[in-house]
Amino acid sequence: MKKKCSISWKNREQDLKNIKRYNKFTVMFYRTDDLVHSERVKFLLEEILPFVKDIYPEIDVKKAKLIAKHHDDYEITLDEGDIPLQLKLMMDKNEHSILQQKEIYAASLLSSFYPKKINGYFYEQILLHSIFKDCMEAQLVSFVDKIDGYCEAVHEVLAGNNVFLEPVINYNLKTFNNLKDKYPLIEKIFELKNIWFDLCVVDLKVFFENGNIGSLPYTEETVKKKTHILQYEKWKEITVKKFGIQQLINQVEFHKLTK
Repeated sequence: MKKKCSISWKNREQDLKNIKRYNKFTVMFYRTDDLVHSERVKFLLEEILPFVKDIYPEIDVKKAKLIAKHHDDYEITLDEGDIPLQLKLMMDKNEHSILQQKEIYAASLLSSFYPKKINGYFYEQILLHSIFKDCMEAQLVSFVDKIDGYCEAVHEVLAGNNVFLEPVINYNLKTFNNLKDKYPLIEKIFELKNIWFDLCVVDLKVFFENGNIGSLPYTEETVKKKTHILQYEKWKEITVKKFGIQQLINQVEFHKLTK
């Protein structure tokens, strides 16, 4: 685990900012961090909650937002940091079990340095919900978390970073299939004819035909080009509204030139 002496509530945002998304991928053109990711998951959740509330009026909105905001906090004390979903999909049951035990310990350790309660909820319990996904609020956040990861990967592919084709394919074929089985506590939302819940396999090749879009770094002009991936379009819209367009077009990493 990471050094205990540096852990404090006042450093939380900076600590999250230091954890890079998809950190096992060598190059991510528009790599973000756990702070941006957690905030964006919360913003996406706020967009989705009204639809869920219609189906499940008993859902605890305040609790859901807290889980969204803090769902990756335990990674601050987890040596592995952010583990991409693609690597988790490759793990066997034993590896999953070992990772979960590490996450539980990391959550417990972090909780010993952070406030016992936040907004009336036990902080450690909020983290454990995000790990076990044992309540409807945590399952909803987990689904929204996958939407953000998926759109991050699509954003990379459409800019020409083909390394992210694997995550995009895995999201379509392994993550967004059988959503009712994956999230049984909120299964009814996946019956809605809504862009957030009615996910389907996307053929990306059409975006590279006839210069329609990609595969070049984004500009303010090109990033506004429309795709037929409706979740991605809403994701871009929310990102620009909450973080500014530079978040989508400011390339921070580059492929190394080979001789």
